[in-house]
Amino acid sequence: MKPRLKTASIMLVVAMLLSLVPAAVTASPASAATCDWAQFVADVTVPDGMRFDPGATFTKTWRLRNIGTCTWTTGYTMVYDSGEKMGTTTSVPLPNSVAPGQTVDVSVNMTAPSAAGHYIGYWKFKNATGTLFGIGYNALKDWWVEINVNGSTTTGTAYDFTANASSATWSSGAGGLSFPGTEGEAKGFALKLDKPNFESGVTASQPGMLFSPQQITNGFIQAEYPDFTVQSGDRFQATVGCQAGATSCYVAYRLDYKVGTTIRTFWTFRERFEGLTYNANLDLSPLAGQTVKFILYISAYGSPVGDRALWGNPIIARRGGTTTPTPTSTGTPQTATPTPTGTVTVPPSACDKAQFIADVNYPDGTVVAPGATFTKTWRLKNVGTCPWTTSYQLVFFSGQQMGAPASLAFTQNVAVGQTFDFSVNMTAPSTAGSYRGYWMFKNANGALFGLGAQGNKPWWIDIKVSGPTATPGGPTSTPTPTATGPTPTPTAAGSSVAFDFVANACKATWVSRAASTLPCPGTDGDMAKGFVLTGSSSKLETGATDPRPGLITYPSPRVGTLDGYIQGFYPAFRVQRGDRFRSTINCEGGATLCYVAFRVDYQTGTDPIRTIFGPFVEKVDTPKPLFFNVDVDLSALAGKDVKFILTVLSAGTASGDRALWVGPHIYRPGSTTGTATATPTGSSSGTSTPTPTTSAATTYQNTKYNFKFTLPAGSTIAQQSDNFGRVNLPIVTAGTNLHEKYIEVSVTEGKTDCVATGLENGGPKTTVTINNLQFTKQSGQGVALSNIYDWTAYSTLRNNACIIMLFVLHSVNPGVYNPQPPVFDKTKETAVIDTVMNTFNLISYP
Repeated sequence: MKPRLKTASIMLVVAMLLSLVPAAVTASPASAATCDWAQFVADVTVPDGMRFDPGATFTKTWRLRNIGTCTWTTGYTMVYDSGEKMGTTTSVPLPNSVAPGQTVDVSVNMTAPSAAGHYIGYWKFKNATGTLFGIGYNALKDWWVEINVNGSTTTGTAYDFTANASSATWSSGAGGLSFPGTEGEAKGFALKLDKPNFESGVTASQPGMLFSPQQITNGFIQAEYPDFTVQSGDRFQATVGCQAGATSCYVAYRLDYKVGTTIRTFWTFRERFEGLTYNANLDLSPLAGQTVKFILYISAYGSPVGDRALWGNPIIARRGGTTTPTPTSTGTPQTATPTPTGTVTVPPSACDKAQFIADVNYPDGTVVAPGATFTKTWRLKNVGTCPWTTSYQLVFFSGQQMGAPASLAFTQNVAVGQTFDFSVNMTAPSTAGSYRGYWMFKNANGALFGLGAQGNKPWWIDIKVSGPTATPGGPTSTPTPTATGPTPTPTAAGSSVAFDFVANACKATWVSRAASTLPCPGTDGDMAKGFVLTGSSSKLETGATDPRPGLITYPSPRVGTLDGYIQGFYPAFRVQRGDRFRSTINCEGGATLCYVAFRVDYQTGTDPIRTIFGPFVEKVDTPKPLFFNVDVDLSALAGKDVKFILTVLSAGTASGDRALWVGPHIYRPGSTTGTATATPTGSSSGTSTPTPTTSAATTYQNTKYNFKFTLPAGSTIAQQSDNFGRVNLPIVTAGTNLHEKYIEVSVTEGKTDCVATGLENGGPKTTVTINNLQFTKQSGQGVALSNIYDWTAYSTLRNNACIIMLFVLHSVNPGVYNPQPPVFDKTKETAVIDTVMNTFNLISYP
């Protein structure tokens, strides 16, 4: 395991989650004073994707750093959390105490499963009191071991860039170079290393190459290799990172390819010395059948001083290749995965876990008269390791409470392994519509718990209140998890379906990264271009068959990370207030390698394409498959002629991305048509969440820490407390790929070194003086899920408080969409930074 994309800063991850996940499920970041908090450093052994024979034994070792404030003692353990266990070991003690800032290598003896396939096992730490913690911005994420078990076809090396380095043509801005070069050569040099030593402290077991670019600002070095004919399924794999000790290293990696005299960039990645390494695993299938010259390229990012960049075992892997490859990881992001609605963000006690058995009465979709009283009963099983006592409670969690009490004490103890029927008296709402309420348990210590592998998901009551003009219940814009017990209730076309995306699938224009137009329906198995299929029923990930029709969408091959996609552009549809987009989403039953991101986009007229739902990352859930229900309120688009776009992005390591939309439709209360479309009558701008604006400049004041600054007209203070604030800024030019612009203000006490740390791809720090106050300034860019975050941070220390002003321009990679929106004017949009900072000052009181 390693970070699936370059680790983003805490603030940028907050920004990413705010843009990708509805606010109702956004987790809180781990504070600066978090006691137990880990950071992944490196896979010391068994990098992601390594292949083993069935039943082979191996030792997996991770290197992790203590970035919390508490020492990890030998009373701490690393524990199996979920996924594939790969052996019998579920807990290992730390080999020694680990003080804050120190790293530790933790190993587990494992056994590969006996069946061929792709396996991932997830692990966390447990402290001396039994509390789980991990990595990530909220200290709750797992790290993992990821392997492939060999079947009848193995993977080997089709081309070894290190072994063939002397056959390449080497050059820099100073002209031709020889290989191996001379250490310290100002023109740039490259050397072969039998065992590269990376900045993480890990010494690789396979050979690699050291690149040092020409010693000028933005200098470069490159190696152009001889002709190579690419086959479908070929993958470029390498471990990248700065050399150990090269603390000034700050470079950009690139994989280019040359066809004739034309050179194009296939992949790029910016890297600096921060103690971590990264793995590239790039699908070369878009180049299949072409004879190309691959070019390994390294450029200095600014000053070239100290730039020593390593390519660890760069190869082209091919099934049936001639030699055994050194596999690498997928590069798929872990931190961008949204949390399903109702998922508890604080880990419950490991001993408390429930399993849904049955709806004893009132199954999902039961029709109830307005205002009727009824008793809902669920049957649940204690599958944890602790008995449930009468100190435990059944509690309302979210959604529609339906007149029920907020909590009910257990009437008797429930032993481990025992099932029990839990009942709640409820009253149906008085207005016709669909309603759902989520429920969980609370243990004697007040911790919530429920269903799922981590015991953190709720169950629910789902009813329909009868009436001639039903109106939908409260808005739900995030998928709700569904276990194998409850099954979805189909929505009858003709009674509440204003638009059916399956029935109209072939009226849509389908595109992928590999094809500007796809046939509809497509050809099952056309993995080169991607395809869409329709079906009269749907085979769910759980193995059950849903009677509703569905769409199977298979994205085109991945180019780099999360670049493969498929999109269906539907005809314009006139939205009415109360309309809702609804669908069940999951991987198709049997698609065990499926790993995708679902998204619903829309366009009004010629305005830029915007996202109203997602991306929601989904893969086959283990050990219990799940599907998720999407219910998005479209009222913000009422009165507009909208072209909806169903989008699926590839996000995994292998083929098999069969993403299933079950019964996708636009729900409309009292609708009488199932396939209505509309002809556009004009263009107007729509956003999924309208942002209020003000007509005059606004002053942002923090009275606890005595500072203020002035905001331009049109700004909105979206959130403000003593220690954190967010301000939405107006976009100067509408209709571009700029999605949002905002400021995040944070204040942390007790810091003596006030610098914005961990920000992704940051440039050099400078010191500036504004209104007699000294600030540290830094800028950079973060990337995640085709979203780009250009940021500038100002930090200053006032007495005991560190004040950080983070300006973020969140744009969308225009290449994801067809047609592409124009790129925003960065100079024009960033002018607001100087305008705001020039007004930053301390508050004076009379």
